[in-house]
Amino acid sequence: MMKRALIVFGAWTAVALLFALQMHLQESSSEAQPRSWGWILVWQLTGWWTWALFTAPVCAFAAWAVRIRHPVKVIATHLPVAVLTAIACAGFEGGLKSVLGLWRTPHTLLSGVTDGIDIWWTFNVLVYAMIAGLYHAWRATRLETQLVQARLDALVGQLQPHFLFNTLHTISAFVLEDPKQANRMITRLSELLRQSFNRERGPLVTLEEELELLDHYVAIQEARFGDRLRVTFRVDPQAGSALVPTLLLQPLVENAIRYGVAPNGGNGVAEVEISATRKGDRLHLEVRDNGPGVNGDKRVDGNGSGSGLGLANTRARLQELYGPGHRFELANAPAPAHGALATVEIPFSDHARSHR
Repeated sequence: MMKRALIVFGAWTAVALLFALQMHLQESSSEAQPRSWGWILVWQLTGWWTWALFTAPVCAFAAWAVRIRHPVKVIATHLPVAVLTAIACAGFEGGLKSVLGLWRTPHTLLSGVTDGIDIWWTFNVLVYAMIAGLYHAWRATRLETQLVQARLDALVGQLQPHFLFNTLHTISAFVLEDPKQANRMITRLSELLRQSFNRERGPLVTLEEELELLDHYVAIQEARFGDRLRVTFRVDPQAGSALVPTLLLQPLVENAIRYGVAPNGGNGVAEVEISATRKGDRLHLEVRDNGPGVNGDKRVDGNGSGSGLGLANTRARLQELYGPGHRFELANAPAPAHGALATVEIPFSDHARSHR
């Protein structure tokens, strides 16, 4: 928090210095009595440091407004806030300048506030738009970085030796015993890799598309483990069009299989259930396994946050996309069931709603 505040004040200080230099050059070429460099610097710093104080609230509101997702509604939401913020910032700056005696003519606190609003509020609307725009650009860059990391996490999971070699070993075993099954597995593996790193897949995809990708991964694992693994999909038809983060479910299912098959080795059957339901304006996703649970396999750290493959990045992306509007938990399944239960709950949104 302190580091972020220092960066914000440092950036606005740099802006103040640039405007101070410009003002100093203008004052030097003016026929009127030029102001001192010290006065110019304080004049500019009081203005731009005022915006340093308002930057955090503007970014916080922009973070909330972006989750509306409809571009026209986002702009309409920003407009009144931009005007109110511009007026408040201009009034604060004008009052501060009057307290410090920076106005060229004598001002009271009230006249300083009113003159500041009259002079700067329209310019401050543009500054507000610049801050909001920079926040959106930073957020888009951060989301893209997280998406790349999610793809790398998927690559690590799919190409780590024990997965890839075992998959290829299973394919080679089927080549003589069941050539059609071997061919299906090759197709599944190629589709899994192709879709995982398809650049056309943005930060959000439909749940149907996410389940299609997941189906390739599950089919490969079921072929590998045979009767030792049973995966069940329970998907509400109304939930299929929901928009979800790309590669949301695969790390959850991967961890469920990873921690479910080994403890249930021998004649035991690892069971993984994937469910998706729509509850009003919320999408509820669950991945359940019958393994030893989160305490038995240490899938969570001391704060109860997932630490398995890809789970940290999943948590970060959900926070970035939905903020407090989401829920992500990895806990022991409620009695009488046993095993781990990963739960994701996000606002329901689909293509139709996004483009209305």
